[in-house]
Parts: sequence; C-alpha cells; structure tokens
Amino acid sequence: MRKLLFIVAALLLSGCFKEKGAEETLSNFVKERFSGSLDRNEMGDYLSGQMKDSILSMEEEEFEKFSDLSKYKKKIFKIVHANCSEAKCFITYLISYDQYGESTKDYRVDNKKIAEMIKIENAWKIENVTNVKTYIDAENALDIESK
Repeated sequence: MRKLLFIVAALLLSGCFKEKGAEETLSNFVKERFSGSLDRNEMGDYLSGQMKDSILSMEEEEFEKFSDLSKYKKKIFKIVHANCSEAKCFITYLISYDQYGESTKDYRVDNKKIAEMIKIENAWKIENVTNVKTYIDAENALDIESK
C-alpha cells in the first residue's frame, strides 16, 4: 500500500512539471491570440525565425491593427494530424471563426493550416504557418463593383 501511494504521488508531481508539447503550445497560442491577451513580446515568445522578426519589427500602429481580433470569434480549433520528431513538428489543424461587421455576423471562415514548429531550448516555437485551404461562407450576397 505504501508503494502504491508513493507511485501515485510521484506521477502527480511529475505531471506538474511536464514540458509543453508542440500541440499544447500551438493550442495556447491560438487561444490567447483570439482572446486578445498577447502583447508584442508575449506573441514573440511563441514564435521564431521570420515570423518573430516580422512581429517585433512592426510599427506600433501596424501591430495594433494586426493584433485586434475584436471582430472575430473563434468557433473551432482542432488538431487533425501531427508529424513530429524530437526537434521539429508539423501540425495540421482546422480553425473556424466568425467575422463580424458593424453588428452582425458577415462571414464564417474555415481554414486548414499546417504549423511548422521547432524546439528551441526545450520550448516549442512556431516557425511558419502555411494555409492549405480556406472556405468562406458569406451571410449576405457580396457586392462587387466593376470598373
């Protein structure tokens, strides 16, 4: 009985110190991005390479516009496939969100994307995101003016 209690305690404690995996890092980034809680440096902590450089080099006004997702409401985030090695991970995921205009929902956008993640100093970072497929469902007919 004493051994069983020791094993359970060890498992519980080791679970508290588990490092974040690539999937958890991506999921947390998307969640925090849609909640609007990331500032420039916090966003940079999730990224690496050219993505990080472009975020950190944005002018303040450009970054404010980029980070404002108040007109978007996330509906679905689902990881459909992960192909990972010890240092690199390719995660295919679906993300669906509603885009609002003045007061009503204008569009439902469904995206299939692939995130390329790399491990830097025992932390997973998003190095690149590739858009595979986008489906846009408009609530109203689009007005397109010809020139």
